[in-house]
Amino acid sequence: MEKESEKQAVEEAKKDPAAFGVIFEAYYPAILRYALHRTGNAAVADDVTSEVFFKALNKLSTFKWSGVPFSAWLYRIAGNEIIDYYRKHSRAPYSYDDPGTGCDLPDKSAGNDMENELIKAQDEIDNNTNFLKVKEALKTLPVKYQEVLVLRFLEDNKIFEIAQVLGKSEGTIKSLISRGIARLKKYFDGKTQPLGGKTVI
Repeated sequence: MEKESEKQAVEEAKKDPAAFGVIFEAYYPAILRYALHRTGNAAVADDVTSEVFFKALNKLSTFKWSGVPFSAWLYRIAGNEIIDYYRKHSRAPYSYDDPGTGCDLPDKSAGNDMENELIKAQDEIDNNTNFLKVKEALKTLPVKYQEVLVLRFLEDNKIFEIAQVLGKSEGTIKSLISRGIARLKKYFDGKTQPLGGKTVI
């Protein structure tokens, strides 16, 4: 969504909650993909995404424009929700190849756009061999590294965009990415692995 369109949509939603649907439709796919990349499980990602938009709607009146896109605010809420989810459940992100953590996806014949988006997102993850190679390594990293690596290499965000999402300086983001990559290298015993189409060097 363009900056001006985004701002108009937010301001309209502040006056009329029914107008929030425009924001939901525009950002639901992106937030779902981010949650799915972070959790590795479609059912959990769907729950997290639903909670993100529920909280965003309830807290919309508190959102203040400060040069940061509204989408960055949504990503920040999503990151906090993911942290809260695993804190409450006292477990690490699900493993794709663990049969005990599979989810019952909606029937693909369903006409619901959100259900189809969820199926599509899960399929993208399952068919992303590069991500499957590094998912176990990502799970071993502290959250601060998971966030920047997923946003940079899997979500393909630019450094300044990640800085906006996480509320940190670009220098700090670059440092976190560098350290995160170093930890992945160590995990793979010095062997480089592709991450989201980019080679970790």
